[in-house]
Amino acid sequence: MDDTIREPEDHFIRFGPEVVEEIRREYNLDKKEVREESIAIIEKWLKSQDHLVKKDFSKAYIERCIVTSKSSLERTKKQIDKMATFKTLVPKYFQVTNILDSDVTPILDTGYLTLLPTLTKEYHRVSVLKLKSTAAEYLKSHDYCRGYVLVCDLMDANTADVLSKLNLVELQQFLPILTEGYGTKIKGIIFLTSSKFIDGFIKIIKPFFSEKIANRLHVAPTLEALRELLSEDILPEEYGGKGPSLAALHEKLVKQLSSEKHQALMKEMNTARTDETKRQRDKFNEQYMGMPGELRSFTGGIYAGVLFRTLNTITCVIAQTMILRISLTDSQQFPQTTHEWAEQKHVNLLV
Repeated sequence: MDDTIREPEDHFIRFGPEVVEEIRREYNLDKKEVREESIAIIEKWLKSQDHLVKKDFSKAYIERCIVTSKSSLERTKKQIDKMATFKTLVPKYFQVTNILDSDVTPILDTGYLTLLPTLTKEYHRVSVLKLKSTAAEYLKSHDYCRGYVLVCDLMDANTADVLSKLNLVELQQFLPILTEGYGTKIKGIIFLTSSKFIDGFIKIIKPFFSEKIANRLHVAPTLEALRELLSEDILPEEYGGKGPSLAALHEKLVKQLSSEKHQALMKEMNTARTDETKRQRDKFNEQYMGMPGELRSFTGGIYAGVLFRTLNTITCVIAQTMILRISLTDSQQFPQTTHEWAEQKHVNLLV
């Protein structure tokens, strides 16, 4: 493995040289001359974009953008441009440089946010979430993998209380940042909960989506069920795995996200914005029509749409104090949209 892609110095998240080699081969970046040519094309393009404030991205960062864009240089350009545009038009999501000195601080004591150090056999990075935020900039700068699996652990939480307090407007805005700006590929969402409500609802909505998407939504009612989805070799000890404890991993991640090095990285990457006075108006209207302020034209990609619609409907049903008692057979007769379903069941979706 050359010096372009390396594990972070503390080796908190790990990927061996075989991971880099295989992913590069998958995206036709295994030949050094091809890889360097692709990076050079993006570097040249950056210099030609007057509206982009930051142009000096590292070669490793550019390579990661190319990988998350599946080697499409045009998609890579759009991803970099979108990230800079997001930072300009919705800066509130990028203001935190030190996680211990922010609005997130009180939340850190209410549960866990962690990344599992070892990749799955498919080279996916697993994130375990218990009422937490995310660490997207850290991953974009340090990780190298095919995608991400999110484990939402609700075992110790009041599911109805948690979901009813979701800010759906902010969720709708933030998901496009993850999927389109950072190029995050969501390979799976696992709800660890014994709640029959969540289990029943996921079963109901699956038939409305493609088989590919439906197969990435899971409910694990027990730890045994979770271990059927993820290898115990990478899971934390609380889940019967062989990995470090959630508490230890959480503490290590918080330490990384509050370190001076990471704060410096955040400050540097927050300069990667746009100067809209220098962008061609026709280009902006073509790509971002309706976006300023509310991001109305962005769907956040298919996974963002799935997650938003799922959480939106769950939350609003809870808000209406509905009790879900619908069999899978009955669910096959449902209308094709959540709004039609809500109208049939007399539920106000509030959107």
